[in-house]
Amino acid sequence: MTSIWLDESAGERYAPLREDATADVAIVGGGIAGVATAYHLARAGVGTILLEARTIAEAASGRNAGFLLAGVAENFVAACRRYGEKNALRIWRFTKRNQALVRALVRENEIACDLAWNGSDQIAGDDEEWDEIEASAERLGREDVRVRVIGSKRSAIYEDDGELHPVRYVRELARSAIAAGARIHEGSRARAVSCDEVEVGSARVRAGSVVLCTNAYTSQLAALRVKPVRGQMLATAPLARRVFERPAYANRGYRYWRQRADGRVLVGGWRDTAADEEIGEEERTTTRIQDQLDGFLREHAPDALVTHRWAGTMGFSHDALPYVGRMANGVYVNAGFTGHGMAFATATGELIADIVRGVRRPETDLFTPERP
Repeated sequence: MTSIWLDESAGERYAPLREDATADVAIVGGGIAGVATAYHLARAGVGTILLEARTIAEAASGRNAGFLLAGVAENFVAACRRYGEKNALRIWRFTKRNQALVRALVRENEIACDLAWNGSDQIAGDDEEWDEIEASAERLGREDVRVRVIGSKRSAIYEDDGELHPVRYVRELARSAIAAGARIHEGSRARAVSCDEVEVGSARVRAGSVVLCTNAYTSQLAALRVKPVRGQMLATAPLARRVFERPAYANRGYRYWRQRADGRVLVGGWRDTAADEEIGEEERTTTRIQDQLDGFLREHAPDALVTHRWAGTMGFSHDALPYVGRMANGVYVNAGFTGHGMAFATATGELIADIVRGVRRPETDLFTPERP
């Protein structure tokens, strides 16, 4: 079944690439990463062509929960354990830059995507995670992060997190990229890439640089440590009452839900209960996961009618951070978001646009594709 986001968003259609073309930069992939990259390059005056195999935002960018969270999937203490405190803070600030960029782009381009800043709940799934959530809130509070701990719910509320309609955001941003000079071709699957060329069927794009924004599908075109992982969701008909005040992320990011302003409830995740089955590129729902989403929904809103069920394929990196930069073969990449494309990709699009243009940025070491 189609995701609720795609079902609600007809959008414009862009003609496939039919003949050879040239550009300063060719981008492969029309999700949030590719569209943000095209937007930032076009705004900088760079001649840009974007090639999308399906339609804009049809893959993972049109199948997620529409969260705009700060940080990575796990809490800040867990991030410090993995990356070190200094880098965990740098990553946190980078995602705050992403939130600021989204806010600015929506305002400047008059993008109607139901953007709201109601905060988010980070909810513990066990005692260890609760201890970490408390400690994370205390540490980030010293960085002037607006966060409240709710002991009775074993949760922390991050006041400045947001939510949006992901398909409307990406497709409207694509229109803004075109207005700035970018060219977009849908139905144009890349068959092969090199540092200066993309092959699309019988046509080719010659470019000064090539950027792969193909996330879960990157390994089809380049040797990069990205693993395809399936995520599943459901959505309901509108409810007249509020069940959830704000988007929630629970059990170390494996479970998530929100209620939109129109009353519809969205529930997703639970892939940790079938980890071996939820690997691969197949976008299909399974009874095993959907039954658990239904069980959660019945617990909190037993009268809710499910209208949509869907699956999407995420691209997981080896360390849960995206790969952004130039690979050894000369091709650039902006991929591997590990289920957090909305939290990173508007800002990584800005970052890769700067890297391609030779602009030095201090964050490049965090996301370099060749990192250990």
